[in-house]
Amino acid sequence: MKSRFFKALSFMALATVLATAGCSALGNSFVEKEVNPKVDVMGVKLYMEEEEVEKAVGVKGEKAMCINGYEYGYIEENLNIGFNIDTDEVRRITTKNPETSIYGMHPGISLEKAYEIIESEGFEKYQDDKYKFVKEDIILSVISMKGSLADGISIEIKP
Repeated sequence: MKSRFFKALSFMALATVLATAGCSALGNSFVEKEVNPKVDVMGVKLYMEEEEVEKAVGVKGEKAMCINGYEYGYIEENLNIGFNIDTDEVRRITTKNPETSIYGMHPGISLEKAYEIIESEGFEKYQDDKYKFVKEDIILSVISMKGSLADGISIEIKP
C-alpha cells in the first residue's frame, strides 16, 4: 500500500513539474516566435543575456537600478534596455532611435499609424492607459510627448 502511495505521489510531483515547465515554455515560445522577430533594435531581443546585448549594441551602456531589476542606458544610441534581476535577461527594450523599430513602428511614426499597427497585431489597451497595450504577457508602449507622434517605442515582459 505504501509503495502505491509513493508512486502516486511521485507521479503527481512529476506531472506538476512538467506542467509548470510547459507553461513557462509557452510564454517563451510566444516571445521567440512572434515578438522577437518583430523587434529590430540593433539585434537586441527579449530574453537575451547581458553579454549578448553588449555585443549587439557594440558599446557598454550606463547601468542603473530600476523598479523591476536593472537597466542599461545607451545615450548615443537612444536605447534603454531593462533586465530581470534574477535571470540577467532582457525584459524590456525601449528605443527612441528612428533607425530602429518594434512591430514595424519606429520613433517618429504618427500615433494614428502606430495605433493601426498595434490593433492589427492583436494588442489590446492595457488598463486605462492610451499609450500601453497588452498581448499575452507582453506590454507594448508608445511614448509621446505631444500626443501626435511616437517619440519612442517600448516592449516588455509583464513584471
